[in-house]
Amino acid sequence: MRMLLMARVNCEEFYEVYRGVLPEFIPMVAQLASGVCMCLEVACEDPEKNSHQEFRNFCGPMDPEIAKLLRPHTLRSKFGSSKVLNGIHCTDLSDDTNLELQYMFKILE
Repeated sequence: MRMLLMARVNCEEFYEVYRGVLPEFIPMVAQLASGVCMCLEVACEDPEKNSHQEFRNFCGPMDPEIAKLLRPHTLRSKFGSSKVLNGIHCTDLSDDTNLELQYMFKILE
């Protein structure tokens, strides 16, 4: 676990994969830069389980309104209020998991 206040340039770099893909890119960057960020590395103890997918399931769909309909017991359903204020970030792609962990825990040191 790590808590940090990210500079806007770092937030843009972190979310770069979403630039031009999500219309919420600029508000997402502004939100991430707006205060302290808590970063966690979450892993499954069971080697048969995929940590990335288990965590994605726990978070739910990016849009809290969709999460409330389809996955009402997820974090985003319970704590999110919009696609930008959705309660939590988790990577979409398994391949990006290690990149994001390295960025938050090594590059930003």
